Amino acid sequence: MRSPILFCILAVLILFGSNPQAAASGDWLSAPKPNFPASALQKGLEGSVTLRLVLSKDGSVTSARISKTSGDPVLDATARDTVLKWKMKSSAVRPLDLTKGRQEIIEFRQEAMRSATYPLGVAAGFTGEQRWKQWVHAPFPYYPMDARRLHHTGMVMVSATIGRDGRVIDVRVVKSSGHNDLDELAENAIRHWQAHKEYAGHHLEVPVNFTIGGR
Repeated sequence: MRSPILFCILAVLILFGSNPQAAASGDWLSAPKPNFPASALQKGLEGSVTLRLVLSKDGSVTSARISKTSGDPVLDATARDTVLKWKMKSSAVRPLDLTKGRQEIIEFRQEAMRSATYPLGVAAGFTGEQRWKQWVHAPFPYYPMDARRLHHTGMVMVSATIGRDGRVIDVRVVKSSGHNDLDELAENAIRHWQAHKEYAGHHLEVPVNFTIGGR
């Protein structure tokens, strides 16, 4: 039986999904999450929308007013259109919900895949949630077959400087794997990464671990 090759990296995958989150409580009978608008995904847009919802006695949402914008009209409209379809348990409706309304927050945050498996037993993924949540876009370095045949393994520690828009503007290897080819692969890949904008100006350290395992 061919021994599988394991490629582990303490980083993230290229963006494949998103995670709109609603701060809906257990009072809601139905509160579907909104779909992340494709146009916003392509532009790398994120943000939180705060809405004031007025309810009817049966729990339906009769009106939704944006009290704090995300900064993007498409995200705002998507959030508003979604909450208008929500329905609360009638037993949870309070008198003020019928007049003043209640506040709900929907957060649109782009999210990368956490792990993936490729042909020939090659796998990649995060080992920790903290680093995973830092990045919006982070394609993995390629692990060449020649390097695997030579059993080149090791961990590369890369420091990435984040620019104003979240893109990596400078990288440097702060700890070598002991193999120049692996160091170069990790460094070149991370040049194309993009972090969430809240990390602008930060220096994020990324450990990239190339390993080979069999069974």
